[in-house]
Formats: sequence, structure tokens, C-alpha cells
Amino acid sequence: MVGIMTAKKFIDSRGLSAFRTWYSTIKGRVNFFSSEGSTSDYGVPVIALQGVDDSYPPQKKSFLMLKYMHDHFIDDYEWFVRADDDVFIKGDKLEQFLRRINSSRPYFIGQTGIGKKEELGMLAMTEADNFCMGGPGIIFSRETLRRMAPHIGYCLNNLYTTHEDVEVGRCVQKFGGTQCTWSYEMRDILYQNYQEYHGSYKESLKKPEVENAVTLHPVKEPVYLFRVHSYFMSTKVMRLRQKMINLNNEIDMVESAIAKRDDKSTVSSRWEKYKPYSVSEVISWDYITRSVFSPSHNNPQHGIEKSAVAAFTDMKQQILLDLNKDKKTSGITKEIKDMLQCYRKIDPQYGSNYVMDLKIMTRKPKARAVTAPQRFSFQQTFSEILLMEENLENSIENISFSSKIVKLFQTLSFSKPVNKRTEKIHFIMPLAGRLKIFERFMRNFELVGLQSDQNVTLHVVLFHSERENVESDIIRVIHSYQAKYGNKVELIQARGPFSRGRGIELGASRCHNSALLYFVDVDIIMTQGSLRRIRMNTIQNSQAYFPIVFSQYDPVTVCLNDTPYCTCEDGKCHIDSYVVEEDAGYWRQFGFGIASMYRSDMVSVGGFDLTIEGWGKEDVDLYQKYLESNLTIFRAVDPGMTHVYHEIYCDSNLERSQLIMCNNTKSKSYGGMQFVSNFVYSTKSLYDRTEQFLLNVNK
Repeated sequence: MVGIMTAKKFIDSRGLSAFRTWYSTIKGRVNFFSSEGSTSDYGVPVIALQGVDDSYPPQKKSFLMLKYMHDHFIDDYEWFVRADDDVFIKGDKLEQFLRRINSSRPYFIGQTGIGKKEELGMLAMTEADNFCMGGPGIIFSRETLRRMAPHIGYCLNNLYTTHEDVEVGRCVQKFGGTQCTWSYEMRDILYQNYQEYHGSYKESLKKPEVENAVTLHPVKEPVYLFRVHSYFMSTKVMRLRQKMINLNNEIDMVESAIAKRDDKSTVSSRWEKYKPYSVSEVISWDYITRSVFSPSHNNPQHGIEKSAVAAFTDMKQQILLDLNKDKKTSGITKEIKDMLQCYRKIDPQYGSNYVMDLKIMTRKPKARAVTAPQRFSFQQTFSEILLMEENLENSIENISFSSKIVKLFQTLSFSKPVNKRTEKIHFIMPLAGRLKIFERFMRNFELVGLQSDQNVTLHVVLFHSERENVESDIIRVIHSYQAKYGNKVELIQARGPFSRGRGIELGASRCHNSALLYFVDVDIIMTQGSLRRIRMNTIQNSQAYFPIVFSQYDPVTVCLNDTPYCTCEDGKCHIDSYVVEEDAGYWRQFGFGIASMYRSDMVSVGGFDLTIEGWGKEDVDLYQKYLESNLTIFRAVDPGMTHVYHEIYCDSNLERSQLIMCNNTKSKSYGGMQFVSNFVYSTKSLYDRTEQFLLNVNK
């Protein structure tokens, strides 16, 4: 039997969460003990203890709960658990643990405590005394509770401290003839989370100590009980699925041996099930250390994906379980110290293959720990396709119900709901010089946004350009559009040297707090489809949109051999702005300057760093702020946004990190991989120099 000690105010929060999660895993009885008059509005099985209130410390509540369990259930159960309402109990593991222990003997099981350092000598305990800490749970055998319960009145009248668990331990030791188990292992069985300050298991649950524990404490926020419960249900499903796969493999192996057949659904020990017919069909292996090296990825070297990190964690956990399955009989313990390297291949027909080299530390009794590398091979097969039938009428009813909820919310809200399809977009564009490019941008902006009445406004923040003296011409162009479209085009003149972050902040300050902002560069050409994606992918108080734009290569390298999407005149060539081809440009994955967000969200994350001047870095800084906030980033390629090529000038006076970023972008925009490789191979001096470098690389 499990008795949960709670308070009236927590019954329908912590108590309800426990009732709807781990409660059903207990093979026995669970009751929630609270103060006199306590009830639940949701069916939580509450026992209101007469003459007990919710005052702290809950010594009276704890002792009377144990007495109630003794008086009503002593003959019905072998074990009795006292736990707090912020604990998560794994019923199956609790049963496995207790089935191995003789309940007819007096046992008092828990995580042993002797008091905090500053309390030593103040708890009326000798050096040989201890108590079971109440947080992660205390377990009484039937015999212990039978001996102790008749003396609970005496224990209540002779309290030495304000600590409830200390006094329960003192009472058990005096009248039960036993004390809390002196076992170091109990800290892993009844697990107390000291790593997280607020103790709600908000971080990763994929830890050996969490997996192996019988109880987890504390889960202060009730909603996180559902997170923990969901995680353990998913691991249970994975174990059952693995068991099913193993059984199916055995069946297939037997059938193959009898019928001499080789069915493709059989999980074979061979790595190569897929048979390529050409070099291009060969599935390559990725090499993983601290980074991923992949020939099939746009970025040959990149960080390890979150999905891969989760897969590695699962595999390491499985390896640890396999390595230590005989730990209790052999006394040998093994730990994973590090992953040296890993090879990964994903077969779309069958699943993922892994070859991992791990550094394993082996600890033997009365011997020094030894560390050595060890190789492990894994195959993770894809599950079968599952088909679910759904009643169309029920689906329609659900949709209708959902729409009613949305309408109700809109009725109750103070602000008028915004139609996302027609919401105004405020274009913010810092500008310094570049008259001809600005005229091209305005022609595109007029075509896409102004003439088609797309509800857009452009805020041009104009800085003085030291390289071009064209401010008066730019102002003239803006005035011509203002005469035609009124306040849909605004001019803001800025002082000081060009700073993109300062320019955007200045433009955004002219907009209201709920305005949808779109930060754009003068080199961007876009379509109406992009306007729709800006509106739909940007959600106030929830999500910002950082599109990946298509960036053109230098036309000098692209417009060769009569390229069909190039236009050349007077020796100058231009690439069609609406062509998205591999040889014409690349997706600017590391560019974060083009973005849309609400002004309130930009302010909440901290806005731009106004100390950054010149080219670059301000966008990366803002992106990092969003990553560290509670807001979501939506990032995807936008086929309607094209960054038209222009010659990149990197000022040598830029701050070092900005200069590196500028030069990297400049070299990336030079030409496609095919052109650059052909150029290197066809230029003998370059080829010979590269070959000589490779020959001397190890000298």
C-alpha cells in the first residue's frame, strides 16, 4: 500500500497529476492523506485525517497516516510506503524490488540520512543513529509497522525536533527494533534529484540514474509528472518493440533455415542489404566525432543534430545495460567515459546502422580501474507502417468544436483578432548609398506590394555613405513613390556611421508594439508568395521567421557558354532573379539578417546590439538571443526571396570576427562547387600547388 502525504491545496494539482500518471502502475492500494475536511473534485482517493490540519512541519499528519494504514490495512498488504505528493513512483520497479525481500521481518527501507552538516549534534541522535529521508519515500515492512503503530501516541508526545522524517525514524528505532537501511545503493533506488535547483526534471530524462530508480523526487510542478510518465511509457513501448523484433528475427531465421529463403523483411547480420547498381546509388557513411563529416550534406562538416544526440544517448544507455547485466554476480562495473568516433549510415529501406568506438572504464573489486577502447555495432530498424481508420463524422465534429473554442477565445479577448492573410507588414530597410540597386528594389517592391495592394509599408532608414554621394538622388526616388503611394513609403534619416542594427531599431521605433516587422536588405528581390509566408510563419509571443534566402553567385562565373537564365549587355551579365538553380546560387544557411518578427517580441529578447558597426554580426547576435529565449524560431528555405549578387567589399578596419564573416561570404559567393573545382583542376599552377601541399601535409 502507498500512502501519499499531501495538503488540501495540492489535492487537485499534485495529487491529481499523480492520480492520472503513476497511480495505475501500483499493484495494490494508493491513498492520498490530507487534513480534516479535504476532498477532491476529480475523484482523487483522499482520506481526510480527523483532527489534522495542514500546518508545517506535518509530524502529526505523518504519524496518524501510518496509524490509519495500520488500523485499516495491516492484514491486507505486505509493504507500506510513505511518500510526499511531489514524488514519481514506478509501480513495476517497486514490485520487483520488494518481491525479493522477506516482508515478515522488520525492515525500514529508505535513503539514509543523519542530518545536514550544520544540524549535527542537534537532532538528539548518536553516531550510530540514522533516519530515512522522507522526500524520495520510506518503505515499512508489515512487521515494522505492526510493532511501531501501537506506540505512535507516545512518539507524538515526545518529539525532539521539527523534522517529521527524523521523528518517524526515532519511533521506528525505539519500538520497531530496527533502523533505516545503511545502504549506499538506496540513493540510486529512491532517487533524490540534487542537480536541478527547482527539482522538476525539466532537463533530459535520458540518464542511467533516472532509468534505474524506483522513485524520483522532487517533481514540484504537477505538469512535469506527465512529462516523466510519458517518457517512461515511451521507453516501455521501445522495449516491447525490441522484444517483438527479436522474436520476429528468431522466427525468420528458423523459417529461412528450413525453407532456404532470404526474405527482405528478415533482419540480417549483414550490413549491406541494399544492392547499388552504380556509384551514385552507394549509400555513404557519415563520420562523427565532435562534428559530423558527411559527403551527402550541404555542409560537409557540421554540428551533431539533436536527433543524433538523442540516438547516441539511447544507444549508450542500452550498451551500459548490456555491459552491466552481470554486475551483481561478477562485481565488475563498466562505465562509458567518452565516444571516440562513430560511423553512421541511414538506409531508407531498413533503418540506421552505427559503428561506435567508445572508451570503456572497467572497475573490478580490489583492482585499479582500467580504461580501453571498445567497438560496438548497432542496427536500428524502421517500424512497420501503421494505418489508423478515423470516422469522418467525428473528425468534422472535432473541427467544429475547435472552431467554436477559437471563436470563444476571440470573443473574450480584449483585442480584435487579426486576419493573418491581410495583416500589414512593415518593411525595415537600413540603407547607405547604392542608388541603382535601390531603384531596382523599389521597382520590385512596387510590383509585389504596392500595385497589388498587399498592405505593406516601407521604412527606409538612410545613412550617409562615404563611398557614394547619392543621398539627394535616393531622397528624390523616395519622394516620387510617396507622391504616388502616400505614407506607404517613409523616409527616416539617420546620423552617424552605417549600423544595420541601429537602423532597424530606428525604423522599428516608428511602429506600434504589435506591428509585424520584416527586416530586408536592398539586394533582395521577392514574390507575393514570400509575403504570405512572412505573415503565416510569424506568430506574436510565440515564433519568429528567419527565412533561408537564395543567394546568387557572381555572374562572371555563372554566365558562361550561353547560360539560358543570364542576360548580358555591354559586357555585364545578370542572372534572372527568379531562377533557383544549383549552378546559379546557393541557399544562405548561415545568413540571419533577413527576418520577420513582431516588435514586442524583438523588444522582449533584447533587440539589436547597438555597439556593432559596419558589416555583419548584428544578425547573429539577435538570432542567438532568440535561441536563448522562450520564443520559437521557424527557419526554412523561401523560394520567393533572392539575394541578387553584388560585389562584396570587406573593410579591413572591421572587427576581426566581422572581417572573417565578410570574407567567408565573399568567397562563398564567387561560384558553384562544380565551377570552382573545374577551375582549380584546369589551372596547372593551382593544381600543382594543391598537390604539393597534400604531399607535405604530414611533414
